[in-house]
Amino acid sequence: MLDVKLGLLSVADRLRQNWGAHAAAVGLSPAQVTALLTLAPGEAVPMRSMAARLDYDASNLSVLVDRLERRGAVERRLDPDDRRVKALVLTPEGERLRATFWRALTEDPGALAPLGDADLRALAGVLGAIGGGAPDRAEAAQASPG
Repeated sequence: MLDVKLGLLSVADRLRQNWGAHAAAVGLSPAQVTALLTLAPGEAVPMRSMAARLDYDASNLSVLVDRLERRGAVERRLDPDDRRVKALVLTPEGERLRATFWRALTEDPGALAPLGDADLRALAGVLGAIGGGAPDRAEAAQASPG
């Protein structure tokens, strides 16, 4: 059992490094990419809701959003019903960065390169059995145009 857990931790680390490398390739941090993938095109998400989605403290989210805003990837919009509430919206540049990152990440086999189709299907079955399905942000990114 210990060998399996250590093996999974090693693969998870390689996948995390791959995520970071693809984020850096588009000029973003892994946290910034995660935030972009959490936003759906055309969706306005209140900052408080975004913090909850990312499991962030609201004060930490402000720094992240400031950087994305300076990059032109998101904009803050006032809620028409409550001007104290600011919502985040992807800009066309944010949608482009998001799609570019996701395409490069999903086309790069990374740590899975040594596996053939049968092995990948078996791995998908094992991951499904232990609850390792795709996170919501990945499903949203796959559905994104671009």
